[in-house]
Amino acid sequence: MTMIKTLGSAIDLTATGALGAVKLGETPFFPSGNAILRLSAPVGGAGVIQVQGAGTATGPWTTQQTINAASGTDIEITGLPDYIRLNKSTAGTGTLASAILEGVQ
Repeated sequence: MTMIKTLGSAIDLTATGALGAVKLGETPFFPSGNAILRLSAPVGGAGVIQVQGAGTATGPWTTQQTINAASGTDIEITGLPDYIRLNKSTAGTGTLASAILEGVQ
């Protein structure tokens, strides 16, 4: 049983745009469950990342949470969807080495 899902690596925060969709749905990432989003560093500058969920890999996407520099590196995500992605809605500075979703049981 995998307890970690990688949502992105080498994430360039100087550009906007959505990362690829990641399928959840299995233990411990069951729909409506909880998980911890762990970023390798805080979001740099004035950057904003949206955690978005959908019922299919193509959307429609709904923003579940908004992350910025003040959010820190460990963010609780509640009400997990079937698919999840990160959307860099506002450009910031730097690069995130990784963004992983850690399952909570």
